[in-house]
Amino acid sequence: MQEVDMKREKQVEQLDIISNLPDHIIAHIISFLPTEEAIRTSILSSKWKYLWKGISSVSLQGTQSDPDRFANLVEHVLNNCKSTNFLSINLSCPDNIGLSRINAWISTALSCKIEKLLLYFRKYFPDRSEPPLPKCVLDCSTLIVLKLDSYFDLCIPESIVCFPHLKLLDFNVILPDQDRVMHQLLSSCPVLEELSVSCLLDFCKVRKINICIPTLKKLRLCLEYSKEGEYDVLIDTPNLEYLYIEDDSLSRYVMKNLSRLHHVEITYDVICVESVETKHKNSILQLLNGIAATDVMTLHHPTSSVLGSACSHTWPTFSNLRMLEINLTDETGWTCFPRVLHSTPNLLVLILDLGRMNTTYPYDRNPCTWAPLDSVPICLLENLKVIGVKWFAGFEDEVEAVEYLLKNAKVLERMMINSYPLDDEVVDKLLMCPTASEICDVQFYDNIFFQISPIKISVWGI
Repeated sequence: MQEVDMKREKQVEQLDIISNLPDHIIAHIISFLPTEEAIRTSILSSKWKYLWKGISSVSLQGTQSDPDRFANLVEHVLNNCKSTNFLSINLSCPDNIGLSRINAWISTALSCKIEKLLLYFRKYFPDRSEPPLPKCVLDCSTLIVLKLDSYFDLCIPESIVCFPHLKLLDFNVILPDQDRVMHQLLSSCPVLEELSVSCLLDFCKVRKINICIPTLKKLRLCLEYSKEGEYDVLIDTPNLEYLYIEDDSLSRYVMKNLSRLHHVEITYDVICVESVETKHKNSILQLLNGIAATDVMTLHHPTSSVLGSACSHTWPTFSNLRMLEINLTDETGWTCFPRVLHSTPNLLVLILDLGRMNTTYPYDRNPCTWAPLDSVPICLLENLKVIGVKWFAGFEDEVEAVEYLLKNAKVLERMMINSYPLDDEVVDKLLMCPTASEICDVQFYDNIFFQISPIKISVWGI
């Protein structure tokens, strides 16, 4: 019996490869765990008791925690770890943590010359003044990634602020009352490649937002809750490849030097489609004109609703567009769809998302109508090869739209339909529909997926 136990112990030792690694390698491995789990490894054996203190990444998520318990945990980690190893700090703090305490933690972390700082300690609330951006953050020249997931009062001193190595900046801000503040922050990042900014606009006096960054490759811009509107946004980014805009401020956009733009996503919102003014319709069309050179475009809900109200206006032509994803709504139905097709002559892949149109299915749905197009768009006659229809419910207008596409898309290879449970009659009708393309295959899937790169677009279903 004793011999069997010894064999088992030997097998366990042989399986425990990690414990035989050098301490600094083990510490690096457990750095990828949430920090509380890394600390728990100390109970594994006497060898592991202190290994967690060599971790290079601290990640503590305490949004639902008791503030005192969380604060004690953070201070325990910062006081016990070999601070010179710190590369990344990620703190998600519960409410009611004192700002002075948070500043002390950040100061300790930044004194270690960390490369990555992620901080959340509460969102903006109208009845509270926004916290100032911790000053010690502005003095950290080693940062490569900075994410501040809270609304801060962006108070930047007149003295020089510089982030010479910062490549990713992600923050929420109450738009400052001085133009120089935002300009000074962005101009202090000479190698910035990714920028994500959420701006609250309601209470500021500044009416201009300028984003002029030569090195920028990815930009996410969210403008929120403006009651007055009339903002001007300048985007001058010659190396930009990806642009996401979410806007309910009805801002005016001026785009410059976007020759390398590859993928654009737009969420352009209004409170009431029926009350959209002409100047606001012109604003979104001016925005589209500024990004007309893009290869891939996603028009999220409720952008199509606003575009549906602007069909009588002059639209840009998207000559380079290879793939379009558009989310239609029951507010304007199929109104903007013909204009979109006529504006995309070289389109190869079309993804129609009907999720918002059928959001109340099967209980209720505002009637949508499909009207045949006056003339067949060039993309259907010459280029469109793949059509994906997501959240297809089998309503009459949807069936008519799909039949129109099948009967007119002359080089179509695949019609992929992701649907609710359909009547056999609807399925048979679509499968038997005459097609303009001799090689077109109609397929039904539970889900449709796609992947985009500058050189390839892949669409598949399961």
